[in-house]
Amino acid sequence: MDKRLRHIALLRCFDAAARHQSYSLAAKELSITQAAVSQQIRNLEAHFKVKLFNREGRAMRLTKQGKTLSASVATAFNELSYGFDRIQAEPEAGVLTVTASPSFCSRWLVPRLWKFSALHPNVQVRALASPQYEDVRHSDIDVAIRQGEKQVNNVHQEMLFVDPVFPICSPRVYQDENLTTPDKINQCRLVEAINSGQVGFSWKDWFKLAKVDIDPNCYKWVEVTTWEMGINAVLSGHGIFLTAGSMAQDLIDSGALIKPFDIQIDPGLKFSLLYDEESPRITRINVFTEWLKIELAAKNVQKKT
Repeated sequence: MDKRLRHIALLRCFDAAARHQSYSLAAKELSITQAAVSQQIRNLEAHFKVKLFNREGRAMRLTKQGKTLSASVATAFNELSYGFDRIQAEPEAGVLTVTASPSFCSRWLVPRLWKFSALHPNVQVRALASPQYEDVRHSDIDVAIRQGEKQVNNVHQEMLFVDPVFPICSPRVYQDENLTTPDKINQCRLVEAINSGQVGFSWKDWFKLAKVDIDPNCYKWVEVTTWEMGINAVLSGHGIFLTAGSMAQDLIDSGALIKPFDIQIDPGLKFSLLYDEESPRITRINVFTEWLKIELAAKNVQKKT
């Protein structure tokens, strides 16, 4: 081991002084005297034969060498704190932070969280809507539900479910456009999420599957940025939308929307589950992910085999 690490107590004092740029504030944080802080800094400077601070009025400013050492010491202490956190498992009770895409979060997850809270009232769920693949190892995020199968290193990752994709419309549009056969769709205004092609399907894919020959130049398009916006559009009677089942199944069940055809892209949208198996909140994570899988199965979402 590097013998210089025996000075870790001095480095702790140096880190406090560097952060506060004040020996008196460092002394207050460490519950020692200002003279003791000054002495420890002098000892550290003497050992390394380098000047770490310059006095400017009442403040102690880091020298160039001091700034270099401060950055390394801060990183090292942060890593130690992170290691301490990871070996100290938290109880089930507490806050659990879950992130999902904006539409899945608002259309599927949040409306069902009351069921989880009823089963586990001691776990407070924070639901964050985000389209990004966040770092579940080095952030406050405990569980991520993500569209697609992008591989993320050093975390637990599994296919959560595969969601078929199909057209939906309002009952009024269904009746007015007489959507009895797939070819009738060419008279409708098509609503599409602009990112749908990025996850492997689009209206063109559905037309091909339905054997409907439509000239792309004749399309009447409305593009939206989220699934939820598309669903809101067709709820108001604005055309027909190609969506994943999890986003609209409750509205189909209630009769607010109609699935006019049985033709669907299957497999369609894929959702992945990500979390850190070494997280100190793993007990909390396990009860949530177990509930999540049960809830998905109860809603007949197609699971990966």
